Amino acid sequence: MKQLFGALWVVVVAALAAGLAFAGGDEAKALEAKARIETSLGASGQPVRVTAMTPSEEIPGLMDVVVNGRERFLASSDGRYLIAGDLYVMAETGPVSVADQQFEGVRRELFSELDESQSVVFKAAEEKTRLIVFTDPSCGYCRQMHKDMPALNAAGITVQYMAYPREGAGSAPGVQMQQIWCASDRQKAMDDAKLRGTVRENVKLEDGAACSATVAEQYALGSRAGVRGTPAVFTLEGRQMGGYMPAERLVEALGLGG
Repeated sequence: MKQLFGALWVVVVAALAAGLAFAGGDEAKALEAKARIETSLGASGQPVRVTAMTPSEEIPGLMDVVVNGRERFLASSDGRYLIAGDLYVMAETGPVSVADQQFEGVRRELFSELDESQSVVFKAAEEKTRLIVFTDPSCGYCRQMHKDMPALNAAGITVQYMAYPREGAGSAPGVQMQQIWCASDRQKAMDDAKLRGTVRENVKLEDGAACSATVAEQYALGSRAGVRGTPAVFTLEGRQMGGYMPAERLVEALGLGG
């Protein structure tokens, strides 16, 4: 389903039960609010179903509403008002996205099932931690992060690259990523793509259906993990480190400094 508004949370809610809960246990009011939201959002002709509606843990008095199992809103308890946008906790260390926090468990489960052989891994000699990085060679900040690879590896950080061509698996960057994943030396092919703009190995994709499928699968996986841009940097525990940050800052953010 297309997003109903331009700045929606896109949240995988596998851990949420599909159902309704209402402050005070008034089921009739919950059903009325649900119907009001479905009717209004469905007026555009798109199929809309409220799959979860529970009291907000962050803002008392509001409801946490999930539509079609994906899109998340805040709503008034009667369903007359809907808020679409990013909600942040004002932590001492800086704003923290509530949506990203809620994604952590989903990502942790997704990342636990990753097959390293389907990734492009730059392994630290003495690994202290591992980052899952969704990347696109056409992305300037992705290239900058790749230039930092020696410093990251030296700090004990292994980088496990996943394919996330921002324009889709069939785009020009997507085809280049197919070349990387089909190359005899994926690390060298990634170096070429990130540092030189082209894969120098003559990779023939006529028989590369498997590589095409892998790139498409990883692009879909990134969407399920809440990737909105590249580089998208995550710990194995599902914590989002944000986009690009210089190596020394990333090392410090991971608690590896000093």
